[in-house]
Amino acid sequence: MVYDFIVNRIFKGIWYQLKWGAVSFTDPILYLFFSFGLIGLYVPGPDIKLSLGWLFLKAFFEELFFRFLLQEGFDRLFSYKWRLGPLSLANVLASLIFSCMHLASQPVLWALLTFVPSLAFGYIWQRYRSVIPGTLVHFAYNSFLFYQFM
Repeated sequence: MVYDFIVNRIFKGIWYQLKWGAVSFTDPILYLFFSFGLIGLYVPGPDIKLSLGWLFLKAFFEELFFRFLLQEGFDRLFSYKWRLGPLSLANVLASLIFSCMHLASQPVLWALLTFVPSLAFGYIWQRYRSVIPGTLVHFAYNSFLFYQFM
């Protein structure tokens, strides 16, 4: 029973994440979302500096929680039916919660400005069902914002 759980759930889940993460790099839409991160070069940077490793871990755990757990949970609750154009209702709800969670550490305007990128991260989750492409795009957005480099 434990062996079946490990093989059927954990290993297959990891394989699925890696497979669709790799497939996402063949899709031009992923690169379009990467390019949107360049907007971070033109807005004032935050007052704090975080290492690139910390930014990557932060992006990974935020995507794991908000997309893999929260958005997927909302999608299952709504039976994958409710859509607002290309976005699911689950994406909109998870993005609202994502923005509200940023209120704890950021000014109100900054927290509200996280809503649109969060919709992009949610769309990436909807398209690939893998945290890998969303994490990489999220990391790119944070890197351009925090370091404003090319």
